[in-house]
Amino acid sequence: MTSRIVELGPDDDLFPAWCEVWTAAQRAERPDDPPRQAGDHAALGRELLAGGSRSGTHRALVVDGAVVGALRLIFTLRDNTGVATLDLAVHPGHRRRGLGSRLLSEAGRLAAARGRTSMIADVDEPVPDNPGRAFALRHGWTCDLLETRRDLLLPPDEERLAALEAEAAVAGAEYELVTWRDRTPDHLLDDRALLWRRMTTDAPQGDLPVEEEDWDGGRIREWEANSLARDRTVLSAGALRDGRLVAFTDLHVPLAQPERAQQSGTLVLGEHRGHRLGARMKAAVLRDLAAAFPQVRRITTYNSEGNRPMVAVNEALGFRPAGQLSCWSTRL
Repeated sequence: MTSRIVELGPDDDLFPAWCEVWTAAQRAERPDDPPRQAGDHAALGRELLAGGSRSGTHRALVVDGAVVGALRLIFTLRDNTGVATLDLAVHPGHRRRGLGSRLLSEAGRLAAARGRTSMIADVDEPVPDNPGRAFALRHGWTCDLLETRRDLLLPPDEERLAALEAEAAVAGAEYELVTWRDRTPDHLLDDRALLWRRMTTDAPQGDLPVEEEDWDGGRIREWEANSLARDRTVLSAGALRDGRLVAFTDLHVPLAQPERAQQSGTLVLGEHRGHRLGARMKAAVLRDLAAAFPQVRRITTYNSEGNRPMVAVNEALGFRPAGQLSCWSTRL
């Protein structure tokens, strides 16, 4: 057996095979979920080369001429400059041969060379005793945060949704509800940046070695452009008080595979909580989704069980548990 680790980019000849490793791994873990598209991986790769707020690198593990392992490292440049985010996969047909360990060692070397002192990674766990968890434990990583995955099957129960909308409208009568798609309105941009900054401190982070992120209007526009480049549309809703954006929620729809959407960030500033704004915004996005993308059959979201208000909102909407996501770290 001959093997080598090679650096590659999104336009290299080996990149489609690199993407196939992820496809095989994801199908093995969650056969009912559509795997991530190669175009999404390529667009992210181009983003990391573009010189924005983060950079990164890719490696392929090649055995006897075939790509069997995939590694991606992401480095934020405006904040958390001691941390590297790790994505690692080994083709299911080539596991238990030390290949993942070899890629992990390479990741540590690359991260240290960039001055990073910690690595973090997420592990999707559809069932207990997931191979990713066993791999992380075997290499001495620490589980710093655990989130429950919840799925909402569409269309939602209309009676349940209408009742929730009515209750939330009364509780938040002093707030104006607004919606938009893909691009935050200019007059709300600074408020949106503040919400994203607060998202990194107010939302549960467990013991992950991360700090507050540095968001401004320019970084929001960069994030929006990158989402479009990755062939995603983002449906958003917000709540206004005295003309200021004090809450938001985002829902991502992958246009190439719109059957499953992803509920992304949701935040209500602490001083405006208790008015059912989270429920009201999410219900509004559900209405927009049904009108624009009736082919979406499921929405997935992740929440720490310690975030009881958000868990309660999701359960009221009809989300049900479907596994968990564990977040891990290691010191270099």
